[in-house]
Amino acid sequence: KLDKPFVLFGENHRGYDFVDTDNQTAEKIATQYALDRLYKRIIFIGIDIKEPFEYSRKVGYINTLQQHQLIPQIYRVPNHSHKAQEIIHEHFKGFKKDTCFICASDRIAVGVVRQLQDEGARIPEDFGVIGFDGVFLDQVSNPKLTTIKQPIFKMGEMLASMLLQKIAQSGSPQGEIMLKPELIRRETTR
Repeated sequence: KLDKPFVLFGENHRGYDFVDTDNQTAEKIATQYALDRLYKRIIFIGIDIKEPFEYSRKVGYINTLQQHQLIPQIYRVPNHSHKAQEIIHEHFKGFKKDTCFICASDRIAVGVVRQLQDEGARIPEDFGVIGFDGVFLDQVSNPKLTTIKQPIFKMGEMLASMLLQKIAQSGSPQGEIMLKPELIRRETTR
């Protein structure tokens, strides 16, 4: 309903111009990395919302596991660290050593790390944790969080550039841009 030109920050399937991280590729990278680090079970903890970016992250995880004939295990929580802690606490006895948690956000990952520590788990020897965002929480987490870093500044530049071009072209469509994510290895994976 907006009359003014706009470009969205975030993947969508409604035909709007957007810029986002390639979420599916990002979780493929994270999941493959966990497998390469010899974690035997990979669990995805997603955000409990129905948004295209979340769907893409889940698909990247599932596709990578299926390529290795492994069965996906998925939990979904609101994007709050304390909700992630609750999931880990409720199911901790069922989690075997050599498990890596692929989290759909750094906020969820911080909660997973906190609760694993509360349960006496050894990170990264027995349990690994990989977050998603790489904006701030990954660096203040203790231990520091392995994460998928989104190129936020580049995304902002692309958004501004697309919007200016759209204005110059009287609102004509600009399409979509998916930027490549980067895995940043830190202390929550071996």
